[in-house]
Amino acid sequence: MASPLNSTCDAAIQIALLSKKIQIADRLVRNDIGAHASFGGGDDSPTRTDRYLSPILQAGWNESDIYGTTYGDGERTFLYADSMKCEYVKQIRLLIQAVAAFTEQRVDVIGYSMGSPISRKAILGGQCVDTKEELGAPLTELIDTFVSVAGVNYGAQLCFLPIAKLCNPISGLYCTSKYLEDINTKQKYEGLYIYAIYSEQDEIIGYRNTCGNVSASLAGADEEFQRPGGHAQIMEGTVDLQANLISRHREDHQ
Repeated sequence: MASPLNSTCDAAIQIALLSKKIQIADRLVRNDIGAHASFGGGDDSPTRTDRYLSPILQAGWNESDIYGTTYGDGERTFLYADSMKCEYVKQIRLLIQAVAAFTEQRVDVIGYSMGSPISRKAILGGQCVDTKEELGAPLTELIDTFVSVAGVNYGAQLCFLPIAKLCNPISGLYCTSKYLEDINTKQKYEGLYIYAIYSEQDEIIGYRNTCGNVSASLAGADEEFQRPGGHAQIMEGTVDLQANLISRHREDHQ
């Protein structure tokens, strides 16, 4: 079966996998930003992510198989002072590769909010737009299901001008940033099965960006789901749907 991997903009990349501690653990523990920056291998999951994990556990994965890490600094940086940095992309890319290698299975990726475009670039590979570092070839063959939840895939309505780090024209959420143009030039590279969940009432990213695109839509998706509610409600209130989407093809990969 595929192993679920979640990436969020607010704290966590949660991974369900069928292996023990992996050699890159030291890089992923993130003790530099606190005790709840990572978890895994037991019943010590931070309560903040319990609401996301419960449906995955109910779908058949064990708590001892769930691991997590944090990219960025765990929201210590003010929202407008951050962007989709190459270092974040590299961390998630390394994690995907490690999980796939140690489990010898495809993984499922759930990207929340800014975690969606960061995870998409991690999968796409190529050159980072901010540092020009070469990431390598696409990881498409390692991904079973990709689910974007309130994902800022086409930019955020609040970025109506390319100012501040969050909205910068290189690695920001301005609708024509080089980063967004890069990940949206190609389609269907995110995995075998691709889904998007979003809301017209999303007060954080908005429904449409300043370029007229639906901010959280995902070109090439097999199916998209619109649900009522704000940004947090979409992430937290659709967890059963998220679990269902990553479990649909589970038997095919056991």
